[in-house]
Amino acid sequence: MEQVAWLNTGFFGNTLRDYAWCAGILLLGILLKRFGATFLSRQSFRIFKQFSKNQFSEVFVELLRKPIEQLLLLLILYFAFERLNFPENWNLVPDTQYGLRWFIDALYGIALFVVITKILLKATDFFAYVLQNREESPVSFELSNFLKELIKVVLVVMCVFAGLRFVFDVNITALVASLGIGGLAVALAAQDTLANLLGSFVIYLDKPFKAGDLIEADGITGRIEHVGFRTTRIRTLEKSLITVPNKKLIDTALNNITLSDMRRVRFNIALTYNSKPEQITGIIDEIKSIIDSHPKTGDEFVVRFVDFDSSSLNILVIYFVKSNEFEVMVDVKEQINLSIMKIIEKHGCAFAFPTQTIHLQQ
Repeated sequence: MEQVAWLNTGFFGNTLRDYAWCAGILLLGILLKRFGATFLSRQSFRIFKQFSKNQFSEVFVELLRKPIEQLLLLLILYFAFERLNFPENWNLVPDTQYGLRWFIDALYGIALFVVITKILLKATDFFAYVLQNREESPVSFELSNFLKELIKVVLVVMCVFAGLRFVFDVNITALVASLGIGGLAVALAAQDTLANLLGSFVIYLDKPFKAGDLIEADGITGRIEHVGFRTTRIRTLEKSLITVPNKKLIDTALNNITLSDMRRVRFNIALTYNSKPEQITGIIDEIKSIIDSHPKTGDEFVVRFVDFDSSSLNILVIYFVKSNEFEVMVDVKEQINLSIMKIIEKHGCAFAFPTQTIHLQQ
């Protein structure tokens, strides 16, 4: 007994035994928290086991392990330092009054609610992941993303109110009532945000496009990367990323190129005025033959001599490429353009430039 009596020696209001227990709990907890987080993640998967049809367990563990590890760390800190007391000579006020004890308790409560919120958000991510990857899922990719973001917003709001109630002892009923008039002012100030939110509902329900579709709207051409609550992100053909408000997308004419099986090509061929009628007729016939024989062009096309322009004779060319891919369309257009150049050279004609001829009377 005498050999361990020194453990009862006091420092700053606590014995060495208390400090030893605190250090031991911290050390043991830090060493085992990763194992404990993995174990608890696997046990928690039982809640989602039936929903996921016993699939994606490793994805669930990977998502939940880190926030559960953070929760365990907070619990370890609580049980470790709960054995220690503040020195009496500090004369600290009780934790029910504003002071150091109250501040530490509030900080710990905030951290606890933040970690719990993170766990719920990660569980929501897993919920969306299952909807997107489960075989014969009744929910589309876009709708699952929308549900995920909606659930996350609701969870964050609920956790904020719960934190105010249990950490700061705020009367939530009175708080909500006091926000009535202020909420009306905020709603009026946030009309555009609410309109964009409504636009996201319209996009998810009407489904004019989905992630990965190539669209053209309001002079913008690109692929849809993400449809969010307020905006939609579009990756243009120049590889830049454009963020467009959802309200703008539902209020403008939108061409979903992905839903079409063809892309139209239209241009004019301008020939010089010294071209003969028989030359133009021969050029038209050969261009028709080139387009008709190409394996990637549609059956419908137009090649006609249409205009006497101010400095050229114009031949209109319209045809369709049997693909909605931009690269394929450009490749076919290049092949036909090169053939047209050879045809015009073969018939002894030339392309016209914007020129003027002035005749002076002697």
